[in-house]
Amino acid sequence: MKKVFIYFITTLFAVSTLSASVVLGNFELVKGSVKIKPEDTFKKSNASKGLEIKKGDLITTSKESNAIIKLQDGSTLILDESSTLHFASKTLASQEEGKIYYNITSRDAKNALKVKTPFAIIGIKGTTFIVDTNKTSSVKLKEGLVGIQSLKEEFELYRKQVQADYKDYLSEQEKEYQKFLNEQNKGAVLITKEFDLQEKNTITFDGQKVSESAWTEEDDAEFERFEALMESLK
Repeated sequence: MKKVFIYFITTLFAVSTLSASVVLGNFELVKGSVKIKPEDTFKKSNASKGLEIKKGDLITTSKESNAIIKLQDGSTLILDESSTLHFASKTLASQEEGKIYYNITSRDAKNALKVKTPFAIIGIKGTTFIVDTNKTSSVKLKEGLVGIQSLKEEFELYRKQVQADYKDYLSEQEKEYQKFLNEQNKGAVLITKEFDLQEKNTITFDGQKVSESAWTEEDDAEFERFEALMESLK
């Protein structure tokens, strides 16, 4: 019985150690001061090109610093300056602060990466987008589709087309807008726990209020900045 117990403990330890050392990807580029902290220690160390990233690792970039991460499925993540990303598991990354560019190539919906932010959980379905958790919390989606799920109560979702209808109608007859909404059977606000964001759109978060807006030249410029870093690797 004692031998069986020792074998069980040894096996459990081995499985636990193997799970903790699961390699998720590696650093393709490190610019400036980038730190990495494994889940089994409080000590941070300097990241370097080629260094493996494992389950539980916490990555932080300092001011005027960047890190490019290549995941094992071929996806690319770029951490902008003053950003933090925690790889809780193979399929869940927690973006705690800063701005991060995601270029996800996997089409495996079941095992697709999810990104947890302070304002929502983002389900990824093969796509390119930027999550900003700085002063203006936002998601900018260039390509593909992402699912947005509330961490708390339902969102108040203001779709861009409804807002456009609202502005047009206000210019003609502001006082009658509510009547117009009722007659058209469409409200300015959609109350929902989760929704999909289509490509070439941006959403911003103000608590549970979510506003969708059209794509701009500034959005293109922001993606071009990150993509220039990717091109520098070639």
